[in-house]
Amino acid sequence: MRIVTNTTWFEGRAVDGVPIKTYRISGGALSNGLRQFLRLRHWDAAVLNVAPNDVLAFCLLKRLFPSSRLKIVAVDLILPAPRTLLQRLRVTVIGWLFRAVDRFIFYSKDTSGLQVVYGLPGDKIRYVPFKVNDYHTVLDTPTSDAGYILSCGRSYRDYATFCRALEGLPYSARIVATLDQLRENGTDFDLRSVPPNVNVVAHDGASASWIDWIARSKVVVLPISADALVPAGISACLVAMALGKCVVVSDSPVTRGIFTDGEHAVVVPSADAAAMRAAIVRVCEDGAYRAHVAHTGREYALSLRDESRLGDDIFREAISAMTR
Repeated sequence: MRIVTNTTWFEGRAVDGVPIKTYRISGGALSNGLRQFLRLRHWDAAVLNVAPNDVLAFCLLKRLFPSSRLKIVAVDLILPAPRTLLQRLRVTVIGWLFRAVDRFIFYSKDTSGLQVVYGLPGDKIRYVPFKVNDYHTVLDTPTSDAGYILSCGRSYRDYATFCRALEGLPYSARIVATLDQLRENGTDFDLRSVPPNVNVVAHDGASASWIDWIARSKVVVLPISADALVPAGISACLVAMALGKCVVVSDSPVTRGIFTDGEHAVVVPSADAAAMRAAIVRVCEDGAYRAHVAHTGREYALSLRDESRLGDDIFREAISAMTR
């Protein structure tokens, strides 16, 4: 079996005792990939992780060369909701191309938005749970309560709602994010709207400092944009849970069918500052409730383990798509 991929998930693996041969590509390498596709179109599969442009290139070329035996498996496509007429027209074309994909793998159970907006066929979609990033580092990281509420991340964050929820409350909060990358990741945020008890910290992108910010927080709040179609915030959510932090998160694909409100996390309606405010007050003032949610969330996050478990699940789904 021969697989074109941009990941290491298939290295050293075999099917029925026969080693898998892989051809590694790097991001963007197939944007003008006609020559490479012609050479690879008789391989068994292309398994592409977080690479929408490469997936689109393969889909276009597969439609141009329908005799190709190549199966396309797309993992964790980060697809935005269209906000303008031009974007909606573009989505129509993209959706047509994506119908050449043989299997989509997402880290969310609720893909209804993707099916409606992009026309992804439900029978081609599979759910695989995500994992705790930097799992072993997280396990070895000491935690404390420095008293601040933390909101962090860059993808599809609704920091405006978070700021409205915190306004006037007697708590100190931090927004930690790579500020120069917010807009390109679907987050619109006006720094002038930040109340006095919220400090914005420009994150350097380093994993160690990211984990440290979460490890020293009192509570982690993840306000997710109402139009998010994908499980935005899943990485920060699981790291915070694994570190034993109580998480407040907006109802969105990251929560639906996965987290139970009041157990794994505190789930609030998206774009609802009053509900988020009430949730923040409760978890800050009710220590027993906060500890219960943190404990249950940690057990769930640790059950998902690390990259090796994720790779095993992706491998099984990809082989299933190739042999169906």
